[in-house]
Amino acid sequence: MFFLILRTLRQHRWFALLGAALLLSSIGNGLTYVIVFGKLLALEAKPSALTLAYILALAPGIPGSYLAERLLTKMPPIPVLILSEITGFAGLALPLWSLFSDNQVLLLSSQAVAAFAGGMMVPVLSQTLKSGLKLAELPAASGMETFIFAANVILGIGIGTLLYGRIPTFAILALDALSFVFGILLLFAAHKAYQPVSTPEHGNLVLVLNWRGLTQLQRRSLLLLPSLALVGAPAMALLPALAPNFSGSFADSGLMLLLARSVGQLIGPLLLSEAQLQRHTGKLNILVTFLALFIGCYTLVSITDRQWLAMLLIVMAHIFTNIVYVLATLNIMRTFPVALTGRAMAKSWRLQLVITLILPVAAGFAADNFDPAWVLYLSSGSGFMVMICMLGVNHFLGRCEGNYLNIKKSD
Repeated sequence: MFFLILRTLRQHRWFALLGAALLLSSIGNGLTYVIVFGKLLALEAKPSALTLAYILALAPGIPGSYLAERLLTKMPPIPVLILSEITGFAGLALPLWSLFSDNQVLLLSSQAVAAFAGGMMVPVLSQTLKSGLKLAELPAASGMETFIFAANVILGIGIGTLLYGRIPTFAILALDALSFVFGILLLFAAHKAYQPVSTPEHGNLVLVLNWRGLTQLQRRSLLLLPSLALVGAPAMALLPALAPNFSGSFADSGLMLLLARSVGQLIGPLLLSEAQLQRHTGKLNILVTFLALFIGCYTLVSITDRQWLAMLLIVMAHIFTNIVYVLATLNIMRTFPVALTGRAMAKSWRLQLVITLILPVAAGFAADNFDPAWVLYLSSGSGFMVMICMLGVNHFLGRCEGNYLNIKKSD
């Protein structure tokens, strides 16, 4: 897919500008994350405050996505992206204020603003890419989304962690603000160069996705991202709790495991060729197999005492899940018409987000009282079984609907 992304970047100037803009803002969000959590830890915040920061870093994205859906019916997509970036930039006033007041509420509020702005991007980005790229180029769109997410961790949080404590926090915040400013300027340039390949027909603008009115493939496409969260969210939340298995300090081992996770997320999509993407898209057995391999890798991590082996297993596990992520987003963009792509992506993402909010918190509290490894097996294993049942029921209903249509046609 690497060469497909390069070709798409060369052929579509707006795509290159959009990717650069989102890369910069992703790095900025990572710097904000480091500033907020570094300040909270310096203030010796209570565990409840840290848990609330985790929730506020995700939950406000839900109303943000709803707002973006409404705006998409009245505005072109890239101006909505610009609005979300301006919202994120304005939110930097909160951590700036907290630097002078040591106010934890302001720090937590800045996480909420960043999450709200991030939620706005979900439907808009999918709508923009589906309208502006040809069908054969859509895998490049899914790959770019994955790289932007990885940049938040590897570049944003990585650079922020290296700089935090070595230079003044105000200087890191200034770099954060600059990333947003340049990102907004690049988005204006992308809007000017944007040339849609296809535009939604006015009659297709449906405000509500009717579940019963969707085809089996469309329903399955919506269920793939939530399925990924059912299996992956508890395991990823418990990953730092596996660090005591290894020699060395708990903090160093935990950070190395998190780094391995980010590396797997980054290189996963690059391992798929264009032919493999075409072959695997829409095939349920591939997705189920990769998620089973993910659980297997995490199971081996929990029983090994060698850190290098654990890191290798974590990289492999997240190669599998990020291939699933790319295929899941690609399925949504391919199975829904242009007018409904953004709404469908937002709906699937919101289901994924709700699961990501609930399961890791439950798994974390359970790991306080029980062996984290056993909690991992039970939570991710149960999520895998729920996923199998959910997708199986959808497949059965699809066959029943097909048989009914065949009967109607024969009549």
